[in-house]
Amino acid sequence: MNNSSKMTSYYLKILRRTGGWYLFIAIFITQFFSVFGTVAANYVIHLNAEFSTAQISATRNFVIAGFLLTNFITLIIIYFSYRDVRKKLDVWKRGKETTPATDDGIRIWNQITSLAWLYSLILLITNILLFIIPEAFFQITQLGATSDQIIYTLLGNSAAILGNSTLSLLLLDHFLKPTYEALLPRDTGGKHIRTRGVGISIKLQSIILALILTSILFVAPIGYHQTSVALNTGDFAVLQTMQIQSLVVAILTILFGILLSALFAYSVSAPLRDLIQTFNQIEKGDLKQRVPVTTPDEIGELSIFFNRMVSRLDALQSHLETEIATRTEQLKATSEVGHAVSSILDRDELIENVVNLITERLGYYYAAIFIISPDGLWAELKGATGEAGAALKAKEHRLSLVEDSMVGSAISSRETHIAHDAGKEAVRFDNPLLPHTRSEIALPLTAGNRVLGALDVQSTEENAFGAEVAETLLGMANQVAVALENARLFQETQQALREIRASQQAQLSTAWAETLASQGELGFSTGRKSSAESSLLSVPLALREEVIGEVVLEGKTEWTAEDQDWVEAVATQTAIALENARLLEESQQIALQERLVAEITSKIWSSNTIDGILKVALKELGNALGATDALIELELEEN
Repeated sequence: MNNSSKMTSYYLKILRRTGGWYLFIAIFITQFFSVFGTVAANYVIHLNAEFSTAQISATRNFVIAGFLLTNFITLIIIYFSYRDVRKKLDVWKRGKETTPATDDGIRIWNQITSLAWLYSLILLITNILLFIIPEAFFQITQLGATSDQIIYTLLGNSAAILGNSTLSLLLLDHFLKPTYEALLPRDTGGKHIRTRGVGISIKLQSIILALILTSILFVAPIGYHQTSVALNTGDFAVLQTMQIQSLVVAILTILFGILLSALFAYSVSAPLRDLIQTFNQIEKGDLKQRVPVTTPDEIGELSIFFNRMVSRLDALQSHLETEIATRTEQLKATSEVGHAVSSILDRDELIENVVNLITERLGYYYAAIFIISPDGLWAELKGATGEAGAALKAKEHRLSLVEDSMVGSAISSRETHIAHDAGKEAVRFDNPLLPHTRSEIALPLTAGNRVLGALDVQSTEENAFGAEVAETLLGMANQVAVALENARLFQETQQALREIRASQQAQLSTAWAETLASQGELGFSTGRKSSAESSLLSVPLALREEVIGEVVLEGKTEWTAEDQDWVEAVATQTAIALENARLLEESQQIALQERLVAEITSKIWSSNTIDGILKVALKELGNALGATDALIELELEEN
């Protein structure tokens, strides 16, 4: 923290304790410093005017009375003119925020930023009207002053008032720094806040003019007076006195100039240092920093505009961070939906997971998935969130595809439909179970050229579904549609596999039944039969979940799990080998039959007459099948 910031912080502490009375404290301190200008002016006047002791005493009393009167009247004017400012400072004193950028707040801001130069102007006018002119009139009428004495008095008082006004402008502007910070309107809402103080160029011109005029008005009368005395009296020793007096006045003028220039330099450099310090903090990325507005001139306006620019940058960055966070959540939700749809093949479970993820991860009021009915006339609710969703599913809720509804329109047109203001949307089903819906979006679930249904999402906020959100939800809808189609294909494939397995098991069962019927009960045993206390291990011979036999082992010791695993492995291979042997035998039988058919066919085709063909066919079939009697009869059926 630099020295200017420390001083402003100290003034803020005083303002926090005094509130509206701080204005009068600042004015009183300013008036106190103006006493020195009045004293210096009277010193110069007395050097030149050569008043008598009685005139000096009367003039001193008049000056004191005039000084007190003009400052008192100035205080009264400020008291009544700045009543609202004092009230706002009292509000700020109690720790409450000042008025925002309303007309009242801007008016108070304009008042406080114009106080310094307005006070100096009032001080200048009251001193001219209530001090300079009355004093000259008093000296003429009551003291019998000469014209030279009146001129010296007017010149000295003019220099004093000019210097005091300039000094008061700079001093009061300095002491009012904390009030500028306290009363600066917040949340301008786009309104242009300007300052009403004196500009830097006017301050600089006033200082230069004040220094030039005070130097002339103080030094020139001394030279003129002492020169006149030397010429009139012939005593040139007074010139040495003139040199001393001129040197004293010059030193006082230089000190006054140093004071004015120091105040002016401080009024410019201090806020610039604050501005540079804030620049450095913002450059490091701290957009919460603001430049303290402590001057009512161009630097103050620059600080206001700079703070407004930084506030907008901060708001833009916060908005972008919010947008990034929102998009990140949307991407996470999309990723989770993608993971869910890729790992779940049950349609009902898939739908429930998707609608729950949408409401939980994206924070929406309601989400539902509709599937087109087999007849293609309805959109049937298959999954929905919340109590409303459970109630609608219990009622087997469905929407007609030919009537006006968001879901029906999305399915029919294969396009996304958005109701930014649900209350004003004509094509929408107003569901009494969802009274808080303010906006809604319906997206078609399309897989290839097929429309499977629609995804419906509702929010409690108006205009909740912008272009980016709609794009995100459309991506989810496409993923869900593909997953639903995959689930359907998977279920159809599973059903086909179950039918194939059932057919294979039936064929396998029939084939082994025929084999056992033709060959009798098949079995093989080895070893000696154990006693009744022996341990028994039985393992089935199974082919494709069809049991075709059994392996039974008996032993004196208990069979271990490893023994059972080993026997099961052997039983599996045995069952496969038996099936392969049966298939080989079946193949050989089929091959034999095909060979016999080919031989019989060849012999039949070698005969050229009907009798020959019939005899060959009858003979060969009888021989092949071992028939004892064979008969072929030709007969035409009557229509």
